Amino acid sequence: MPPDARVEADLGGPDGSVVLERVHDALEKLWRAVDVGETDRIALETAVVEVAGNVLRHGNDDGGGHLLLRADEGSLVAEITQPGRPPQVDLDAAMPGADAESGRGLALTRMLVELTCSERDGATLWTLSRPRG
Repeated sequence: MPPDARVEADLGGPDGSVVLERVHDALEKLWRAVDVGETDRIALETAVVEVAGNVLRHGNDDGGGHLLLRADEGSLVAEITQPGRPPQVDLDAAMPGADAESGRGLALTRMLVELTCSERDGATLWTLSRPRG
């Protein structure tokens, strides 16, 4: 495996399905560049798609956004940047009950990866990291 594999994708555009297709394409490029176990691959893919979907659904209307995927010997990292300030979300919220119609995405993501949300240079940075198994 290369010491550090990197894949980037532009997440701008009005068509959410095209943006999510770019996310899937970027993940596929990463998996072709590095040998990653199935559990780690599924965990990162699920988490990245969930956060990217939330950014598309709940993000501001400024458009734009960027995805950076990195893999090294010890970890897998995804950074999703979106224009604007971070949303008011509780990253520590518990998984909602079975009757809830929403609210599972970030709770599920936190089960799969370490998740942080911060502000950098006037934009929101979502960082998802997972130690390689």
